[in-house]
Amino acid sequence: MLLDLPSLQTLVTAVELGGFGKAAQRLHRTPGAVSLQIKALEERVGTPLFRKQGRQQALTEAGELLVGHARRLIALNDEAVLSLQGARMQGTVRFGMPQDFADGWLPATLARFARAHPAVRIDIRVDRSSALLAQLQAGEVDLVLAFGEPSGGQAGGQTIARLPTQWIAQPGLPLPPGESVPLLLLEQPCSFRQAAIAALERTGRPWHTVLTSASVSAIWAAAQAGLGVAPRATAQIPAGLAAVGKPLGLPVLPWVAVSLHRDSVGGANNPAVEHLQAVVQEVVAGRLVPGTAD
Repeated sequence: MLLDLPSLQTLVTAVELGGFGKAAQRLHRTPGAVSLQIKALEERVGTPLFRKQGRQQALTEAGELLVGHARRLIALNDEAVLSLQGARMQGTVRFGMPQDFADGWLPATLARFARAHPAVRIDIRVDRSSALLAQLQAGEVDLVLAFGEPSGGQAGGQTIARLPTQWIAQPGLPLPPGESVPLLLLEQPCSFRQAAIAALERTGRPWHTVLTSASVSAIWAAAQAGLGVAPRATAQIPAGLAAVGKPLGLPVLPWVAVSLHRDSVGGANNPAVEHLQAVVQEVVAGRLVPGTAD
């Protein structure tokens, strides 16, 4: 029995996005086509992959097992394609990204890229978006993934995804309606800080600052300790935390763009930079699926 990668890709997409409808939208197919593809896969493996759980579809034990294998097979396929495309590629790529992406799935993608391009050196820098864009302007990095729309003075920047800014804290954080909101904030300049304060003041909700830090890790640590609420658009909410905007009656926050910027001078003739840019753009656009802001 041979499993086809397109069906496995559909299965993984449906699981990661939480439904056949969202998978159909991402894969540019109809929901019916996705359902038929999953059904054909179930017939091939000889066992159901999903079961009804209320109004939702949940993975069966066999489904969970197959999804794990499917992810590895797809990753191996991607690595093989990258290896063929970049077999003779050499050089160095200096890539910068915020802590939100460094703590998630992006490093694994970069590791696969590095294995597929053994002659390409990747220099990764983790910092705040404003600092990384300043380094790009100074020619110190080649490629930057950042929060915010590209400005007129940022050549080579493009928006590749959008995320809802959310109120993130310990689930069940005690905060009665109308009580002052304990905020965990990054130091200025920070668009999330400005958006949160503006939303609270617009709705008349009192607030106070519990912690101000230059480190995203410090913000998450304080939130995990139950010290307050952090306004943040993140690629991956840390363990022990959740979006708490609706339960706490907090105002909806604006969406934020995720943009990819390339040095139009130093990286212009570097095929390694161009190839990594394409990989990051595809992975980020595929993983950051718009949801509903809390």
